[in-house]
Amino acid sequence: ERRPIPMSFNHINNQGGWMATREQIWEWHTQICPGGFLPPYEPPHYRFDGMDARNVEWWSGGMHLATQRHACNLQRIIPLDPDKFARHLLYHSANNKQRQLHNKRERFTKVNDFLGQLNTVRANAEKRFYVDLT
Repeated sequence: ERRPIPMSFNHINNQGGWMATREQIWEWHTQICPGGFLPPYEPPHYRFDGMDARNVEWWSGGMHLATQRHACNLQRIIPLDPDKFARHLLYHSANNKQRQLHNKRERFTKVNDFLGQLNTVRANAEKRFYVDLT
């Protein structure tokens, strides 16, 4: 199976929120994010003061942080240790997506299954890494 194209958005993950220190936000604005992180949002990276086709997932869901095109392209890192993994999760209490996508339950994954999938990917990558070394 081939990896999805990065800009296809077929497997997009809306992280549902983010936190940062003032220092991190300033570094994103001045050094990391093309076009800056804070307003004013100006061309060529933003049109219409950032009010073009960008939706709530772009602004509050963190897509402006983690996507590649006209964004910061930051990488999300989470620990795969079960005792630490849960500390990096937030419960989306509005449950609006659960109601909106009720016919698409196959898109939902239980957190324990997701952690198992992540650890399987890690274990396979480690095996391949060690095989490539020998």
